[in-house]
Amino acid sequence: MPQKSIEPFAAVTSARTLSKGQEDPGFTAVQDFLLRFGYLRPNTFKANQLDEPTEEGLLRFQRQHGLPTTGVFDNPTRDMMGTHRCGMPDPASAIAFSIGCSWPNPNLTFAFEDGTNDIGGAAEFQAVRNAVATWAAAAPLKFTEVGRNQNPDIAIDWRPANDPDHSMVGGILAHADFPPGCSVITDGLPKPLHFDDSEHQWVVGSVAGGFDVETVALHEFGHLLGLQHSNVAGSVMFPTVSSNFTKRSLTADDLGGVKALYPAGIPTPGTYTIRQKSSNRFLDAHEIAGKDFRLVTRPAQNNDTQRWELASVGAVFAIRQKVNGRFLDAHDSAANDFRLVTRTAQNDASQRWIVVPVGDGSSTLRQLNNLRFMDAHEIEGEDFRLVTRPAQNNNTQRWLLTNVGTNLFTLQQKSNNRFVDAHETSDKDFSVVSRPAQNNDSQRWIFGQVGAVFTVRQKSNGRFVDAHEVSANDFAVVTRPNQNNDTQRWIVMLAGNGSFTIQQLSGGRFVDAYEASDNDFGVVTRTAKNNDSQRWLFDKL
Repeated sequence: MPQKSIEPFAAVTSARTLSKGQEDPGFTAVQDFLLRFGYLRPNTFKANQLDEPTEEGLLRFQRQHGLPTTGVFDNPTRDMMGTHRCGMPDPASAIAFSIGCSWPNPNLTFAFEDGTNDIGGAAEFQAVRNAVATWAAAAPLKFTEVGRNQNPDIAIDWRPANDPDHSMVGGILAHADFPPGCSVITDGLPKPLHFDDSEHQWVVGSVAGGFDVETVALHEFGHLLGLQHSNVAGSVMFPTVSSNFTKRSLTADDLGGVKALYPAGIPTPGTYTIRQKSSNRFLDAHEIAGKDFRLVTRPAQNNDTQRWELASVGAVFAIRQKVNGRFLDAHDSAANDFRLVTRTAQNDASQRWIVVPVGDGSSTLRQLNNLRFMDAHEIEGEDFRLVTRPAQNNNTQRWLLTNVGTNLFTLQQKSNNRFVDAHETSDKDFSVVSRPAQNNDSQRWIFGQVGAVFTVRQKSNGRFVDAHEVSANDFAVVTRPNQNNDTQRWIVMLAGNGSFTIQQLSGGRFVDAYEASDNDFGVVTRTAKNNDSQRWLFDKL
């Protein structure tokens, strides 16, 4: 096969040197480059002239790429622009790792479409798998390879340079997209990772004139996880790459970015110390009735009063319909009958569902933002629509979850064995309904865990964490003997930077603590404040 080669951005590299105020017909190519990669805004500059907006764009480009900040289209700038690069835009400001948004579900699927004839066999696919494994080892993410017809989150393909979803003509090695919620290329799923198969030669390893698949895939998967370009030369997320070169390990800059997007994973059952993030004081508790067994925070004491045993009683999930990737949500008003619907990703509590087994093989599902239970109409006149309702403790609110694949389940209402399904058109409001078995992906749901539900026991005495639910007792958190109810069940959710919120399942109030001795540093529950007094650090022992 003939060797593919291209001079990247040839029109840019042939443009002559210009300073502010100068004009040249060939300078349009430079302005087009700056516009394409996010350094100029449309209709803000004069074509062919290095005017003030263009100078500002050049300065940003120079800062992003570690060049002398002259604001002039000079030789170092020309040379950098003439380098093979990623097709994604650069950040609005030149900074180190830059993050967009993250996937609400840390369990992602990917699939391959066509490969490239540049490489024998299927070695290009294994190179991509290697890149995926590198990111998976760096953050609490799980990737599963699936078939192309299984509605993957990410689809990997080698395409002509004139790719219809994002042109790679003229020096672009590949492009991807950002996660749902901050996408710039595609509106829905799957998100693309497309390699240019017209103008670039693909290889595995360092080969003259060739580009290493794993190196480029590692960069593009960074975008798929939510990372933007970095200005740190040598980082995986730097926008340019040369032929005959490999970069297959993450730098400190790359790791900092992905850990900011995907902090430490959800705690698992075990024994922990628990610290308030705002004060760094440890969760402890009085052990006498005269103090009502109240929880407090204290400096580290390295004993069992500050050790807490977590036992799992449920989990919190983002739930997506497999056929289209839309998230399970629900209306919050009686005017809409509290109907369940599917929606695009909103990354909030209305799209989080608490699943708690009830001991007969079924589970209850509750919407996190209001703790209402999933239920369903059982008559055709209501289209068998799913709704949320207060607790009724019957089989209309119990659901049978059957595992049919990796993180994939069907849901059946226990009272009638009908399967959860959903309309897929806006005229039906994407309403969620129950239907007889259809054995298709409209009745299969992807569960991505985003939190957990635990009982919490003080190791020194085995008493369970509970809380008063009235203001007369200041909603004080206490320990009590086992009561096997929702006042002793606690929802633990990621809150960013390795910290977690803790909510009482019975009322949804958040664990907080006084930070003054006047109140004995007492632990209480409060409504959401979104600050570090309600964020807690779990350290497993």
